[in-house]
Amino acid sequence: MKKVLFIIWSHSFGGGAEALLTTIVNHLNPQKYKIGIIEIYNANIKKEPVDSHIKVYDSITWEGDKEYRKKVYNIYNAPDEIIMRYIPSDYDLYVSFNYQLPSFLLPSGTRNIAWIHGAVFDLAENGVERYRVLQSRAFDKVQKIISISDVTTRSIRELFPNQADKIVEVYNSVNVKKIREKANEPTGIRLRNPAVIFVGRFDENKNPLRMVDIFRQIFRKEKNTHLYFLGKGELETEVRDKAAEYGLQEWVHFLGYVENPFPVIKQADVCCMTSKSEGFPMSLLESVALHVPFVSTEVGGARILSNGESCGKLFRTNEEAVDNIVEILGTSKEAFAEKCEESIRRFDLDTYISRIEELFDEVLASELPNVERGSWETGQYADRLEDRNYYYRFPDGLIESGKKVILYGAGDIGKNYYHYIKEKKEWNLAAWVDVAAEKYEDMEGGVKGIDAIAQTEYDVILIAVMEEKTAQAIRMNLSARGISDDRILWMTPVF
Repeated sequence: MKKVLFIIWSHSFGGGAEALLTTIVNHLNPQKYKIGIIEIYNANIKKEPVDSHIKVYDSITWEGDKEYRKKVYNIYNAPDEIIMRYIPSDYDLYVSFNYQLPSFLLPSGTRNIAWIHGAVFDLAENGVERYRVLQSRAFDKVQKIISISDVTTRSIRELFPNQADKIVEVYNSVNVKKIREKANEPTGIRLRNPAVIFVGRFDENKNPLRMVDIFRQIFRKEKNTHLYFLGKGELETEVRDKAAEYGLQEWVHFLGYVENPFPVIKQADVCCMTSKSEGFPMSLLESVALHVPFVSTEVGGARILSNGESCGKLFRTNEEAVDNIVEILGTSKEAFAEKCEESIRRFDLDTYISRIEELFDEVLASELPNVERGSWETGQYADRLEDRNYYYRFPDGLIESGKKVILYGAGDIGKNYYHYIKEKKEWNLAAWVDVAAEKYEDMEGGVKGIDAIAQTEYDVILIAVMEEKTAQAIRMNLSARGISDDRILWMTPVF
């Protein structure tokens, strides 16, 4: 019997990748494989129902872990030490269940597979060159790269052409029988039709704010339509505020995270996706399995699943989305049932699992890489992990030496930049400001309110936030105060 370890960012967020991994491990042949799972981060949202014979290891870090930043920093900068400390060394095959962090934890000198769940075009953006180099090094350690869609394959080929011969496409699958069984379970949630449903996290990629904009236009044409959000996330407050701004509070509903979403999805007339990027969306597969047509941006797998747009429609503009949704709402659900059934048959679970086992067996039978394989015990290198005052790298080269800098932002990134500036002494810290300075009044560095900018002599203002959207909002606010754009600097922070 061969031992296979899956490494995933989180197996406890309740998302599509987690559900897919659960489906896979529960259906792999237990007579052939002894399966293990280790997650990097435990989100403590959902405990996935894996079978008892599957070994689930303690997570590397978790919500509230005081060493979270140090551990993640070392996955980027000293992965071998994290591997030696946390990744068990007695497995025959290691599978990273997405790119970046999980793939960095693939051991050297072992049989490895990198399973990529979305397009990697984000690694082509300016300011993330280092992440792209790290990903290339991770790909060097694998025998196969599993891509789950045509878009994912194209992105890997374009960014990592030297790895193209390792790519194998395996489209996602769902357990249709189980989904339909769970869809028949009772639920206290009753949708009011016509019902549009959005399934996914409230984050920048899923783009739920765009969904509200689209629904606003739908509501002008179909006054009795309701929009239901199924999920949680950091943008929920903004989504609620936008719905209220449009006067749609009575028609936009927030259901939160639901353990069994299928009885809810089954009631909808159309499932909508506004994601900027996806690998092969599980929520769309699940909606089609329940004979609910979809309208989606053209993300990975959506066109294939739409089956010639007979059970799903694709859009680029909001106007196209509105027209597609209104068209579906004006058509009986029975008209889509046969087309949805025809499409979902192509993603049969038995065929999918057989294909995965073939790939595993092929890699397991391959020659072991000619690299000395380490042997380690958990905890052996615990004392070698260096603690630091900063983890995000200061944007070297962005600011000339000797310049007077106002640091804008006292959050995690701002603290990192502050310690770096103080340690290197290459720039003069003119002031450290934050719009919520009162939150940081007891913190080292003397954080002031942004009105202090007007009383400070400086050369540049460095914005210390992660999201470009937030940086742009700060830039606009500073411009409104009469500060010239060329004195306002921001670069994507690099861990």
